[in-house]
Amino acid sequence: MKWSKLFLILFSLSMYTHAQVWQLEKELNLINPSQEWVLDEWGQLYQWKENSLSVRNEQTGQLFQESFKYFGQISGVYPLNGLRSLIFSEEQQMIGILDNTLQLKGSSINLSEQGFEFVTAIASSARPDFIWLFDQYRERLILFNINTAKAVQIIDNCFGGSKDLQLVGFFEYQQNLICHLSDGRFFEFDRNLTLVKKLTLAPNLHLFGYQNELWQQEQNRIEKLGPSIHSSPIELPTTNYQELQVLQDRFYFQQGQKISVYRLKL
Repeated sequence: MKWSKLFLILFSLSMYTHAQVWQLEKELNLINPSQEWVLDEWGQLYQWKENSLSVRNEQTGQLFQESFKYFGQISGVYPLNGLRSLIFSEEQQMIGILDNTLQLKGSSINLSEQGFEFVTAIASSARPDFIWLFDQYRERLILFNINTAKAVQIIDNCFGGSKDLQLVGFFEYQQNLICHLSDGRFFEFDRNLTLVKKLTLAPNLHLFGYQNELWQQEQNRIEKLGPSIHSSPIELPTTNYQELQVLQDRFYFQQGQKISVYRLKL
């Protein structure tokens, strides 16, 4: 009986592995392979370097380009939806909301004037008009309303007073906030910034949300965080890439000036 159960488990794992199919959907082109990039929920590609930003409209193919000299160097672009995005400058401690033609909507927000010391990370939220901020000086997490420019929830010293703290993963997943530190520590907070999970992971992992699960990437394989007997590591379709981003049910691999878009059929 024991051997029969073991055989069934091994057979199930084998079937699961062989049922995985990668499908190449399309390829996108970067204006410059040294640019940073991100995609929104419509698949529109934002590209930036220094203080210059561009986006190509997915429906019309029109390319919009803008420079934001007073922002200094752009640290990050965070699509809030297909119609607006947030731009962030760590150097100037400023954020601004852009429409889908890259025009600034309203006034930019100076985070220092909001009482924050040194914001180093931002994450968008599924809740309209909210973003997450990380103030490194106080190890402070903030739920921030971008319409009222007010903090709604705040928690200080959230990681135990770590020195030289580096966040390698900072994003919302199913309305919870995921914080992944460079030393492998993993923290998950609910929408009220109450700690709900704390783990220590292996170093050099990349985390992302996919198929209603948290997944981890290590070298050329991905697997669910805390896999069960019904899951096994999945080999990525390519090893020759500079960056991998996952959005909804698509995987985006940068290979030089080209971004290959794959879907995974399980």
